[in-house]
Amino acid sequence: MTGLVLKVGGLHTIDADIPAFRPTHLIGILDPDMPAPAAHALHAGNGDMLVLRFRDTEAVRDRGPSSGDVAAILQLIDRATAAAPSRLFIHCHAGASRSTATAYLALINRHGIGRPDDAFAELLRVTNKPWPNRRIVALADELLGGGGRLLTPLDAYRAANPRRLEAYIRLHWRRANRDPAYGERLGMAGWGSARWQSNRPPVTE
Repeated sequence: MTGLVLKVGGLHTIDADIPAFRPTHLIGILDPDMPAPAAHALHAGNGDMLVLRFRDTEAVRDRGPSSGDVAAILQLIDRATAAAPSRLFIHCHAGASRSTATAYLALINRHGIGRPDDAFAELLRVTNKPWPNRRIVALADELLGGGGRLLTPLDAYRAANPRRLEAYIRLHWRRANRDPAYGERLGMAGWGSARWQSNRPPVTE
């Protein structure tokens, strides 16, 4: 993946991110009922864009990520890699879960499926306190024949940072309480407690 530059953002940063970063490839992940951000028009016609719609859930239900969604993500990453030098911008709503899981897959492409620890370490360098969606990673692990290797550094990170997701959610709610337009941009009306409960770390026996 030499020559591919990666950036992760959210709906609260995308208006500045796209014109500043000038991506050649874009992956956007939105809730099923969330309108596409106006900033997508800045990229339309200027590169390869994939927009997927699924909820940020790790349960095998509730319109969450599917194997087909993850296959499409892997295919765009392959196209971006083949087109290098290229610039891949990935966003979801908050830039923390679906987008960082996708970025991790791009870094797996860079480091190789046998070096997930290196890929995850780089993810921590290029993102701010991520919480990658585990189901996206698990589906990719199945598609790539990882035998669970892609999940190992992710699960270790979650075990070491059990309160990170809750802290991140509280931060966004504080910002939204100060600025209701911020919450609207992120689609926070759909941030129900059940949704976030499904993204808690797996319980180990």
